[in-house]
Amino acid sequence: MGVVAVRGTFLLTKGGPLRPAKRQSPLVLADVYDGDDPYESQLVTQTDLVPFRRGTDITFNGAAYTDDGSKQKSWTCGLSVGPVSKTLRVHGPRDWIAKRRTRLIGRNSREWALGEASAVSSVDLHWSKAYGGAIPSADGAPPSVFEANPLGCGIVSDTLDADRVPAPQIESADDPISDWRKSYEPQNLGLIPPFWPQRLSYAGTYDDAWISDRHPLLPQDFDFRFWQCAHPDLITQRWLEGDEPFELRNLLRGHPWLGGQLPAIRMEMRLPMPDGTGVAPFLLDGVHFDMRPGVGFVFLTWRAGFPWPDGRGQPIISALDAIPEGV
Repeated sequence: MGVVAVRGTFLLTKGGPLRPAKRQSPLVLADVYDGDDPYESQLVTQTDLVPFRRGTDITFNGAAYTDDGSKQKSWTCGLSVGPVSKTLRVHGPRDWIAKRRTRLIGRNSREWALGEASAVSSVDLHWSKAYGGAIPSADGAPPSVFEANPLGCGIVSDTLDADRVPAPQIESADDPISDWRKSYEPQNLGLIPPFWPQRLSYAGTYDDAWISDRHPLLPQDFDFRFWQCAHPDLITQRWLEGDEPFELRNLLRGHPWLGGQLPAIRMEMRLPMPDGTGVAPFLLDGVHFDMRPGVGFVFLTWRAGFPWPDGRGQPIISALDAIPEGV
């Protein structure tokens, strides 16, 4: 199997299609995190060395901003691209507050209530501010972590010996966090690392039978959904065509709403071979808005896969439409 990947770097334009940046970024050859330890950092860019995605990933790095720049305790933000859309509710810093201690047989038990949020003008959309993190344990046992978001916060228990615990600042607009006894699905617009269960469950079985009968090939039960790094709500069922509308809601400072359109770029890959020319279309499988300070680009990725048993020949990329200057 051969794979050709194309990365395009674009700028936002209000109401119009994305505009190609004068300087195009190179392919990303390894996952990029915002810290030195991937297990304690947020994944901010997925490698372009991906063989196949079954749909288009929509991802966002950045922050949520109030609509008028004033400080507020809570507001919504969201992202829509083509057929998929996701809305979050964000809060200023807030805590779970121990409100009552009850003496049970052999131990103390406490209840928790959400404290009032502080007013802020922005909230960083980082997984550390979503539900998850350490899971309190009883009887002095070492704490475990919430595997669906090890970076998060806000899990409390009736045996936790604390008066205040940071509560999540990012939640689903449709399922707000209110009950300390309940477990919630972590919410964000950002990327999911490959070792979190949302993706790891698709990686397949690596056991003695795989070592003896299959290695170094992928397991028979490997699912290519492993390579989808977006939140499940932001993965399209079919690949985007490349001309879909998008909108950002309270995700840009000074622009409470910004809409536009993906660039209508279509390409194909041709591979000259002795018995003819193989042709494969490029599929748009990634739309990544990186609005962090100092970045401010939208990255699109296209991919073409094709049989290539002998590895001979040089794939040629051809444009089916006029590609804007700069790509």
